[in-house]
Amino acid sequence: MKRYIIALLLLIPMISHAEIPAMSKLGKEASKQENVEHTSVGRFMLGLAALAAEEKEGEIFKMLDHIEMIECKNGAYSPKLLQSAMAIIEKAGAVHVDRQEEDNEICNIYLIGNQKSIEELIIIVESDTDGLAIMVMSGDIPIDRLAEVAKMQS
Repeated sequence: MKRYIIALLLLIPMISHAEIPAMSKLGKEASKQENVEHTSVGRFMLGLAALAAEEKEGEIFKMLDHIEMIECKNGAYSPKLLQSAMAIIEKAGAVHVDRQEEDNEICNIYLIGNQKSIEELIIIVESDTDGLAIMVMSGDIPIDRLAEVAKMQS
């Protein structure tokens, strides 16, 4: 699961904040549960990451405004968390763009944006062994930069 999150963190960042507040609230509420962690990374920290990263990766971090991450290793709470996250995603009108299955993990990717840029990327990774991870990245990534960003991972 961690390699999916790291790869996707560098793969397709974006910006707008359409659903960041809702996911942030969900993360704060969820983190009160046992074995649930919530992390919020703002523009300042992303700017520092851009300075520390190599040139191409740094450019990607500069496209980001905010990242919200929720990691749930509580098997009893995961279904409720997933249901709440999906309600937020559906309300936002996010488009499901990819589903990857590997071993015991399922990764679903949703986008919010327009024909020119991606404003939010939502990644949900479900794992039989590692639980549930939800990541929302907000920014402004031009569509024509996605292939370039994806090449960094190969």
